[in-house]
Parts: sequence; C-alpha cells; structure tokens
Amino acid sequence: MNKAVICISLCTGLLINACSDNNNSASVEEIYQPDEAGQAKEAVANFEQLLEDYKTSYVARGAHAKAHACVRALFNVNHYIEPSLRYGIFVKPGQQYKAWIRFSNGHFDLSVSKDQKNDARGMAIKILDPPGEPLQVAANHVPTQDFLMTNSPVFFVENIHDYNDLVAEPAALLGFIFPGWNPATWRLREMSLAKKTLTAPPVSLLVPQYYSITAYKLGPHNIKFSARPCAGQEINSMVDETDPDFLRNNLQQELEAGEACFDFLVQLQITAKKMSIEDPTVEWKESDSPFIPMARITIPAQIFDTPEQMAFCENLSFAPWHALPEHRPIGQFNRIREKVYPASSNYRHTHNQTQVPADLTW
Repeated sequence: MNKAVICISLCTGLLINACSDNNNSASVEEIYQPDEAGQAKEAVANFEQLLEDYKTSYVARGAHAKAHACVRALFNVNHYIEPSLRYGIFVKPGQQYKAWIRFSNGHFDLSVSKDQKNDARGMAIKILDPPGEPLQVAANHVPTQDFLMTNSPVFFVENIHDYNDLVAEPAALLGFIFPGWNPATWRLREMSLAKKTLTAPPVSLLVPQYYSITAYKLGPHNIKFSARPCAGQEINSMVDETDPDFLRNNLQQELEAGEACFDFLVQLQITAKKMSIEDPTVEWKESDSPFIPMARITIPAQIFDTPEQMAFCENLSFAPWHALPEHRPIGQFNRIREKVYPASSNYRHTHNQTQVPADLTW
C-alpha cells in the first residue's frame, strides 16, 4: 500500500478518535467570540455572493433551496404542559394555532438538488398569530413564530469562523476538510459528521425526525426542539426513487389519502452533561435529557402542488429570529443567523422582484 495512503488512514483514525469527544463545557450563558461582529458581516457577504454565484434567471435560497411543499397545518398545544414550561407559544395549554410548514432539500444549488441524492431534509414551521411580538419579522411585517429544523440532530461545523470558510467556497467541501498537507489542520470530525448529515433520502418526508440543531430559550430554560412523526403513521412506500421530485410527489399522494401528524418536543439542557449551546456539533443525548412532548402538529388532507401555492411557498421567508422573546435563539450560529437570514431574504426578493406574502391566513 502507498505510504501516503497508510499515513492518511492512520492519522484519520487517530484524529477522529482524538476529536470525537468534544471538550466544550455546558455553559448556561452564551459565550461571545471577540471577532463576532466581523464574522457576522463576512457571513452576510458570503451568503449574498452565494446567491449571486448560483442564480439562474431566479435567485433561490442560499440553503434549503428546493421546496417540496408548503402545507397548511394545525399546531395544537398539549392539554397538559408542566407549569415550569408554560412560556411563549406554550403559555396556554390546549391552544390551537394555524401554521404553514415548508419541507425542503438542504442543498444550496437548486439546479442539482435532486431528491434521490444524499442531502439534509428540512422542516420549517411558521405559526400564525403568536401571543406576543416577535424579536424579528419578515418584510411583510406579519408576526409569526418560526421553528426551523433538519433531519439531523447535529451540524458538521462547530464554529462561525469555520462556517464562513465553508460558505466562501461551498463547492470545495474536500478543500474545507483537507486545507493542507498538515494532518493537524484536517477537519476529520467534521467530515464524519457531514457524512451522517448528508444521507440517502427517506422514502417519505413523513418518516424522519427533525431537529433544531441549535439551541433556544424556553422562558428561563435552554432547550432544543424537535418534530417526531406520530406513532403508527401510514406512509406510501411505493415510490419511484429515480424521479427527481419523488419526495414532493409522494407527499402529495399521502396528503390526498389522509392527514399526517408530528409530535413537537423540547429537550432541556442539563448543565452537568455535555450539552453545549455554542457548538452545534455536540449532540444532546436523549439518555441525558429525554424529549418532552409539548404539542401535536396535524397536517390535514390537502392538495398543495398547485402553481399558486408553490409560488406562495417560494416567497415565504422563514428565520429563527421570527421568534417570541420566550423562544429567543441562542448560541454563536443563531447570533449570526440574526443578520444573515433577513439579508438573504431581502437580496432574494429584490433580485426576483417579488415580495413576502402579506396574507398568510388560511
């Protein structure tokens, strides 16, 4: 075997083992980086350049560019909520909210985002008429509570400096993982996490559990949230996975046949455990802090795959900071997203000569 190959194999094993146990402490308070303001400006510039580089006649989102669907949904707060968890959306047990849910592929390049490819899958919830004023609203000035999730509990980049390096050259993932010949600079843990994040497609968008990845407040608590498919939910497993839009087409068939549902859950940070709010590569283990059911999401039977509704879906703007103060996003990635998401949305709508829909009612 080639000596270089042997060296790479040995170093890979050693470094993954060395890095697999992340040392970030479970601080309750946010830890601000000294260059964070500069990193935020760089992130905005990188995302605007990303949108420009991959636009065609249309400027898509800089992440989760391909929408499978925007569906109407009901967000029903459970009739019993532990009193210590009754904040924000959950302040009134039994409350029902109307919502929109966008399902998506994670890739930034719309032209290559085919459903059969390995990728992340997204589920973004926009709750209408929340009980309070959000920290941020879209350009339509309509208050909503947004919950953004993907089908992986962790991200594959641990800090905003590295993330900016990746977004600056998003197609050069190999160069991001191996920036030079020095094994000490190789991002092997990130490579391992990326492989777990960019997975084969599910047979149905109703199958995965979706996770917030980053941390948020729930009143005084630090939490992550998740949407888990309801037990016993029927899905259509007879699909043509060679169809580049099979996830959308299958979801339409499933929702023509009947309703679907997810349980919305929260997971409390336990400071004695390794549950970082700053590093999204650290998984919060359910064995340390089990998920707590908070609401039932019902997606009624419906037809969503119409030109009008798909255009409506494209023009919606989802963002983690479309949030009540009781659900404030926390951690370095969320602080950067406070700047990046509105800038990206404004750039996209300006170049497409479109507007965020003013009427979200249904």
